[in-house]
Amino acid sequence: MVSTFNPMSSKEIIFQGKYFALLADKVHGEMVQARDEVLVVALTAQNEVLLTCEPSAAFDEPVLILPGGQVEPGESHDLTANRELREETGFMAARLDFLGELRPFSKYLAVRSFVYLARRLESNPLPGDENYPIGLRRVPLQDFEDLINAGQLSDARVIAGLCLARHFIANHSQQEV
Repeated sequence: MVSTFNPMSSKEIIFQGKYFALLADKVHGEMVQARDEVLVVALTAQNEVLLTCEPSAAFDEPVLILPGGQVEPGESHDLTANRELREETGFMAARLDFLGELRPFSKYLAVRSFVYLARRLESNPLPGDENYPIGLRRVPLQDFEDLINAGQLSDARVIAGLCLARHFIANHSQQEV
């Protein structure tokens, strides 16, 4: 599957930035348009999820998130998933399973998040494009709610992606996993 960034032609572009555009029309008001993204639930052989710790421009604090990033024009989602995983964690997945599509704030934010489960991880780093260091935290998949309850995990896309991964794993036999 290939995604393209294509702002709606009936909207006036009020602002165009590197990661998003602010659009408006007289009927619906303002909305934000961004390129589609891929999020990766990277699962180790010990059933630990690899979460990255990155600075949040929106909240001016470090946040725990899933590895991932924008889909480049003409790039398939599975290629984006492994590229971002390599850039942000240093690992590559020998197996990727598509878990679903999320729309984080579908009324005013036009972006789709394609979530993948990455397994059979092997070291294969790729230089990233971030201008800051990315931290890595391993969390047992069955314990991610503890991070939510402790106020350490609050990104709705991450929480939804972890739920999708846990559901996928629980509903597939060991031969399929």
